[in-house]
Amino acid sequence: MDEELFPKDEHSDEPAEGVRIIGAEEAEKAIERDDVARRLPHDAPRYGDRPETPPVEGPRPAIRFPLSGASDPSEIDRPPIVPPDPPAAMPHWTEPATGEVPAILASGEEEDDLDAWSTFSSSQPRWRGEGTDFARDEYDDFSRLADEETQVGALDPNRPDPDEFFEFEGPREAEPVPSTRAISSDPRHARQRMRPSTDPGRDVQQAVAVGVGLAALFLILAKAGPKYVMAIVVAVIVLGAVELFTALRRAGYKPATLLGITAAVTLPLASYWKGEAAYPVVLFLVAAFSLLWYLGGAGGDDSPVLGAASTMLVIGYVVVLGSFAALSLTLPSGIGVLLGAIFTSVAYDVGAFFVGRSMGTRPMTTASPNKTFEGLAGGWILCVLVAVAVVGFISPWDNTGVSLSKKVLFGLIAALAATLGDLCESVIKRDLGVKDMGTLLPGHGGILDRFDALLFVLPATYYAARILIF
Repeated sequence: MDEELFPKDEHSDEPAEGVRIIGAEEAEKAIERDDVARRLPHDAPRYGDRPETPPVEGPRPAIRFPLSGASDPSEIDRPPIVPPDPPAAMPHWTEPATGEVPAILASGEEEDDLDAWSTFSSSQPRWRGEGTDFARDEYDDFSRLADEETQVGALDPNRPDPDEFFEFEGPREAEPVPSTRAISSDPRHARQRMRPSTDPGRDVQQAVAVGVGLAALFLILAKAGPKYVMAIVVAVIVLGAVELFTALRRAGYKPATLLGITAAVTLPLASYWKGEAAYPVVLFLVAAFSLLWYLGGAGGDDSPVLGAASTMLVIGYVVVLGSFAALSLTLPSGIGVLLGAIFTSVAYDVGAFFVGRSMGTRPMTTASPNKTFEGLAGGWILCVLVAVAVVGFISPWDNTGVSLSKKVLFGLIAALAATLGDLCESVIKRDLGVKDMGTLLPGHGGILDRFDALLFVLPATYYAARILIF
């Protein structure tokens, strides 16, 4: 047969594994070396043998679960429960921790060599003795859990205020002011971004000192003549307009500030020279040039409507109302008419402040939570008293044609106007998210914070004087 087609098995010549018969001497040596198993006794059980059935009267074998249906669980023998000896003494839950470490080694078992653990740390492990007090001082400083760069959560000393997680904030002051186009989609964004801070209280002594200084300056200029009084009138109007323009820009609006300041200088001067006829001319020019301001690109491309509207707000609120001081100076005894507006507005502020501070309990409106009805009553009462007892003896209010009833009526008109002026400025500040319009007057805030009531009292006084006196 061809070997290439049918190769020969290479292992065919090797002997097959089988049984080798050994002699007695070799078997004895194997038994001594435990290389072979000894012969089992004749009565020993072997693999495959079935155990004998236990006697019926003998002990029952171990129970295997599940039990059969005929088994009675109540007949099962259970070993008695042996309580631990000695019983473990557990401390009360109100007591501090003992610091003891429970033993995990069986009795008589040797402990591990603690020297082997010294290779894992430069310092030896510390073990507390049994019954020692728990050293809480070592674990009070939680800053050891992380360094200053990785401290997070409660360990972070610069973590944000919890309220910031529940409001949508815009860019902060250090970041660029958002464009006016973003405001056009949500005109109330400033109220969401900034909130008025809690009023910590005014320095009354400082406020009184500043008020006395302003009164002294006004009396000195009034002694010099109406032209000198116009200097302080124009200065107050310009500074008030600048404060409001600044607050609007911080809130994201883009008014025509330069145009507004020009109008703040022009309108009171034109009113003093030309009277009421100056108002429509100046207002027409301001409205027209405010739109041309944005048409020419001077105010940017973002929302000219909001820019022009914010500009006209400053003109109408500060410049138009404030220029009635210049109109009052054009009347006979104009300085006396202007003093009537100043004295009644100051009386309202003083009465409302002190009465509201000492007796106020019922807030008037959410626009100004610090103003109460008790303070309102105090302001009105003091305003009417000053109008009768102080202003009534100043020319032209001391004319024989001005009766007591007319003086009381003037006091009521001034009190109403002062209340509206105070509340209207509070609405503007709350919407812009500022506490004070400025910091120019210590103890008062800004110019508008001091003359907010006067802005409304000026036109009321001007027309009251024209109706009741002239």
